[in-house]
Amino acid sequence: MTHIGIKIKELRKKRDMTQEKLAEYLNVTFQAVSKWETGAASPDLSMIVPLARLLNVSTDELFGLVEKDVDTRQMELKKLWDETWRTGDTAKRYEIAKAAVSEYPGNYDYILWLAGAEDSYAILNCVRDSDEQKLHFENAIRFYERIIEDCNDTDTKNSAIYGIVMNLPNIGRRDEAVQYAKQHPDADELLKWCLTGEEWEKHRQKMIFYKLSDLVGELEWGKRSLASIQAAEKIIKLVIDDENYLWHHDTLMHNYVWQGICLTRQGRYEEAVSVLKKSHKHAVLFEEMNEKAKKKPLMYTSSVLNKISYDAAQVTKSGTSTLTEDFKEYLTWEEFDVLRDREDFKALFNL
Repeated sequence: MTHIGIKIKELRKKRDMTQEKLAEYLNVTFQAVSKWETGAASPDLSMIVPLARLLNVSTDELFGLVEKDVDTRQMELKKLWDETWRTGDTAKRYEIAKAAVSEYPGNYDYILWLAGAEDSYAILNCVRDSDEQKLHFENAIRFYERIIEDCNDTDTKNSAIYGIVMNLPNIGRRDEAVQYAKQHPDADELLKWCLTGEEWEKHRQKMIFYKLSDLVGELEWGKRSLASIQAAEKIIKLVIDDENYLWHHDTLMHNYVWQGICLTRQGRYEEAVSVLKKSHKHAVLFEEMNEKAKKKPLMYTSSVLNKISYDAAQVTKSGTSTLTEDFKEYLTWEEFDVLRDREDFKALFNL
């Protein structure tokens, strides 16, 4: 069977794989692989199909055997795997993942299965802080590391990075988790799982700030729903409960303009003018605050946001006009044409 060893060596090198790496995937020693390739020994018959799959060839090329229908078995494994997510049976999921990796060595999707299964088994089937739990966390990390090191598929590698960040803190390797998190496209989301102390609190508040802005933007989108726009106002005031709005003076200035548009559309003209007055107030407050923030960053001081600051020097602008000038420009929009002859609306231009 020396011809099989020659073929193994040829295919291994074609995949740019060392004897040690081939051995690791097949769970054998690299000395065993060396003996196969030199003809000193032959692979056990049970190794032929996994070996062929790992090297991405048919068994005919290795041993003259006809390989069974791979797709049928993979479909079966996928069905069994998906079923565990409906039943929540993490022990069975773990066994299925082990079988998949054993039968299809080198398949990164199945290695990702096994890494995740080790993780969930550790959390749900082991005593907290036990040696058994630690072992499963370490196994998960080892599999994630293999994918990160060897896999060239970006999505699979990013999934492995996500997984390893979730697991490293469980065995006290938090600093490594931070470094991996910074490599991920969603670094900000991952960092909150591995930072600690004051650094974690600042990061958490930064994420609240961003998500508040996203939520407000979604609620105000289209400027059509008064209820949604008013909900955005309430959320801002709920999060920033001490009225030290800083950047959000700008947000509220625009929010009241959008409310004014909706109220005008509904024929509620007096209310529309009232909220437009509020808009102007926040435009003025923003400009006053912004001048101070250009000299020195200003801290948020609300119950929820009190670890982050507003630094005007770091803010990019899309135009040269001031916020009060923008306010006056909004008043010229056709949405407010029906208010043009009202004295209280005319007075807005003189604020």
